[in-house]
Amino acid sequence: MLQKTLDKSVAYILAISLAFAMTCGFTAASSYADEETDSLESQVKASADAYNAALARQEELEAKIVELDGKIAELEQLLPAQQQRSDECARALYKYEYDSSSVVLMLLESRSITDMLATLDQYTWVLEYNTQQIQQTAQMQKELRDSREQISDDKVQADAAAAEAYSSLQEAQAAREAAAARAAAAQAAEQKGVETALAASNLPEEEKAAIIAAQEESASTTSTNNVGWDSDKQAFVNEWAPRIDAYLSGSPTEGTGKYYAAAAWDNGVDPRWAPAISYVESSLGAACFRSHNAWGYGSKGFSSWEEGINTVVGALGSSMYGGYLTHEAAATYCPPTSEEWYANCAAQMAQI
Repeated sequence: MLQKTLDKSVAYILAISLAFAMTCGFTAASSYADEETDSLESQVKASADAYNAALARQEELEAKIVELDGKIAELEQLLPAQQQRSDECARALYKYEYDSSSVVLMLLESRSITDMLATLDQYTWVLEYNTQQIQQTAQMQKELRDSREQISDDKVQADAAAAEAYSSLQEAQAAREAAAARAAAAQAAEQKGVETALAASNLPEEEKAAIIAAQEESASTTSTNNVGWDSDKQAFVNEWAPRIDAYLSGSPTEGTGKYYAAAAWDNGVDPRWAPAISYVESSLGAACFRSHNAWGYGSKGFSSWEEGINTVVGALGSSMYGGYLTHEAAATYCPPTSEEWYANCAAQMAQI
């Protein structure tokens, strides 16, 4: 009888020890995964910033090219008229210089030789002036064309830089997704291992349930599903902006889907999360506690919905929140009622 009791006690202790050891192992693995996720999120953010800077450079050069093309076109329109005026002056001067009848006519029309010479000087000045204007216009045209060529070369380099930045961003996003998949697989394996160990033990059912509940509580349930980071920024915005706009339809924040989607891309954040928070905190902006602050974020207002969205989504992408709805992020964002807040956000995200 004593031996049986001892065997049962040993089994009990071993089961608890095994469960505890596996839970500790999962906690250590989770800590490592969190560090890896933070690092990868930083890489995604840095890559997105570099990509956006490259896109801005592309747009700047494209605008300069359009501007220069317009100036070149204006000069090309001016050249024929100036050339015509110069040619007319040259013909008139030639006629007066070499056509004796014209000279006689000028003498008859002039009150003196001085008047005739003054007229000739006037024609000469007009010719020289128009010739000078043509030369200046041609020089300006050449300079503009040279600038256009240089900017076109810069544009080629900017395009290459943008392509390289986009490639780096895709690599960072892929690494982040792979890390998230590894973390989810490790979590599932650890959870399964604990459940298997407990099932084989002689612990009372309530004890098993308590350990499993504690294990589940220590794990994070993320919202990484169905986001999709394998497209470029424009395609991402094109996909998510209409979905978010449909969700926000009829609210004070209606039409801000493009800001949410762009900010989500830039910061590696689930694009559904911030809109869902705005519902939970202010009924999509209908009951803001500060101007344009639909998310109950901080203690200040914003000058516009766009500023508020960029600020809040940027914060959600930081290591404090991790970019995705998790129990830990909910506990940080809304400590008093984190589980309820988590559940409400998750329910709203499912509608986007």
